[in-house]
Amino acid sequence: MRPSFTRAACLLAAVLPGGIHSVLAQQVHPLVWPAPPDQPRISYVGSLSSEADLGKRTPFLKRLARALTGGRREAILRLERPFDLYTRDGKRVYFTNGTLGAVMLLDRQAKKGLLLGTDVPGGLRKPMGLGGDGHDSLYVADAGNRRVVVLGPDGHFIRAIGGAGLLLNPVDVAVDAAAGRVYVVDSYLHQVLVFDPLGTLLGRIGKQAGSVGDRPALETTTATPDSAPGHVAASPSDVWENRGGGVGEFRYPVSAAVGPEGTLYVSDQMNFRVQAFSRDGQHLRTIGRLGDRPGTFTRPKGVAVDSEGHLYVADGAFNNVQMFDGEGRLLMAFGSLGVGPGQHWLPLGLTIDEQNCIYVADRYNNRAQIYQYITAVGPIEPTQAQ
Repeated sequence: MRPSFTRAACLLAAVLPGGIHSVLAQQVHPLVWPAPPDQPRISYVGSLSSEADLGKRTPFLKRLARALTGGRREAILRLERPFDLYTRDGKRVYFTNGTLGAVMLLDRQAKKGLLLGTDVPGGLRKPMGLGGDGHDSLYVADAGNRRVVVLGPDGHFIRAIGGAGLLLNPVDVAVDAAAGRVYVVDSYLHQVLVFDPLGTLLGRIGKQAGSVGDRPALETTTATPDSAPGHVAASPSDVWENRGGGVGEFRYPVSAAVGPEGTLYVSDQMNFRVQAFSRDGQHLRTIGRLGDRPGTFTRPKGVAVDSEGHLYVADGAFNNVQMFDGEGRLLMAFGSLGVGPGQHWLPLGLTIDEQNCIYVADRYNNRAQIYQYITAVGPIEPTQAQ
């Protein structure tokens, strides 16, 4: 374990307040899964909740002037009710905030936070899911405006995809840059719409009995991640004809992720499962079912895939993250209900960076919880407890 854990510690020195000292402190009694004496595969790294966690410091002269003049302290950007998050390299972490019509960026290198999307025509009415193309462009599912907005590396508006004629309630977006596909999860169409990077509709995944038509625009009745277990708020715009529980059909899908080989994973929320599809939209497998045992789901939310093809699924009822292999077999789970390290209170979005650091949007704890997948210690054997 030592070489792998040391590698993780070096990577995480830039993450935690206090740098390497914080990492070394965690090495004394590391929080890991599974617990000893089993070989650890996931280690807890820390959390990220505001600019203060970046080590942001007000310059001395500015602090002195404030003290002499009685000026107010500079406001610190803080996460409030994060829904989703995205990062590519772990240096710049993007969030959709439950109280902001913008995307929050916490930049570890610059040690500051920024609000992005303020120059988007029409604004970001209800930003929810986030995705990236691996080239520093950020894709934002703007449910309120029924579109996906693309922001460039500088955070400025590039283009919009979808619109009221195609989308009803886009809640997440995933990009397969190698294949030139943008997958948009629409929870009220009960479909995943497939676009090219410029916004041309290429196809749909899911039952196609109904369409947007002349249904009214969504208002405040859209489903929220805070709905009670087993309940999703109804809307006049809900295309109920498209709901289905069969193979390749959805009932309120909520999240999507693309694996290293182009496999698309969709969190099929109210069918209590995750479905996997090939690049041509063919159903490959179904993972999980309704239940309260490991390998089953009650409120499947965010999904993400690491560099080795492992699938991670956050469950808002279990308050944990379950890990599966590429064939959909359960490997392990980590996290629990609570407010401490390694605990969650309604985990929602997931993202995994290039170093296999796992970020969890911990909604009611107003933070991101960060974990490291420990590599180079052999494959994980599937568990039989499903």
